[in-house]
Amino acid sequence: MEYPLDELLDKRSIIQLKIERIDDEGDKERLKKEYEDYVNAINEFISKGICTAEQVDEWHKQLFGANGKTWDLETNIRKGQLGDMSLEEVGKTAIAIRESNGARVRIKSAIVRKVGIGYEDIKINHASG
Repeated sequence: MEYPLDELLDKRSIIQLKIERIDDEGDKERLKKEYEDYVNAINEFISKGICTAEQVDEWHKQLFGANGKTWDLETNIRKGQLGDMSLEEVGKTAIAIRESNGARVRIKSAIVRKVGIGYEDIKINHASG
């Protein structure tokens, strides 16, 4: 089974965030290798004509934005656990994380519908779907 494009793009965007946001150079080198592996796998979809480089760039940009927002919100939650936020602020942040994840799920599902490979994430009675 071919690894779905939506998953490859999502994972690549998360790896890019880690490369940009962590300090450990050893970890960064391993992550850069992993990033290149995702790039190569994604390029196979482009070379097969399943999607264009422009589509991939746009989808990556969208997922990078959604995952970056979630990362930032989760950072705020961790700060709240250290006492920098009220419980009300933590609750509002948790709702924003759910909404950000919902956006991520919608982007991935749109990719699946466009390329016809993979599975849409179907939420039932779930607030982020």
